[in-house]
Amino acid sequence: MNKLFLVTTLSLSSINLTACIGCYNPTGCTADTSPYYITQSTTYIRGITVPPQTKLTYKAQNFSQKNQQTKPLNERDLTDIVLPTNTAIVWGGMPSAKFIRFFNSEMKGFTVYPAQGFNQNSSSEFLKLWQSCDSDLSITLKDPHNWAFDPSNMEIRGCGVNIQKRSQYNTHLPNQDKADEFLIKINHALQKLPKQKEYPVIYMQEK
Repeated sequence: MNKLFLVTTLSLSSINLTACIGCYNPTGCTADTSPYYITQSTTYIRGITVPPQTKLTYKAQNFSQKNQQTKPLNERDLTDIVLPTNTAIVWGGMPSAKFIRFFNSEMKGFTVYPAQGFNQNSSSEFLKLWQSCDSDLSITLKDPHNWAFDPSNMEIRGCGVNIQKRSQYNTHLPNQDKADEFLIKINHALQKLPKQKEYPVIYMQEK
């Protein structure tokens, strides 16, 4: 009887250990069921236009809102805009494929991610500075619901992980002075540009 109990206990422990080892996500291992909608035509949202097959992801407001939706949800709940593979829109002169709202709800803004493998045609100082840091831009907004390229509504607060606006958390970093200088330059260059009115769609050329 004792042997049977010992074997059973070890078996259960092995199952629990296996379950723990198989889960590496500190926030949990459940699948993401955030509600999303795939656009069926050119869509105007958050001040920009996106092509068909763009994925719009939202923050769920009730238990019934999960996984793919048959129609768009409330734009105020939008968290992500992800364009189709090999597709980008020109945003601020940069071919861009993904726009993600800040996770911290106290921060009003989003991060824009350049599309990989596309050529940039603009030669503005702003775009050259963006290219020099070769990463995503973090942008705070006066109107958090307007993601248009509108310099009057925007402040660049970071480019990638190494260039971030000075705060109590990074003021001691050895390269923070250089980061401050970069952000001053790119925000100055930003304010020289007009508000963008159209967002051309471009596609990756097959080799």
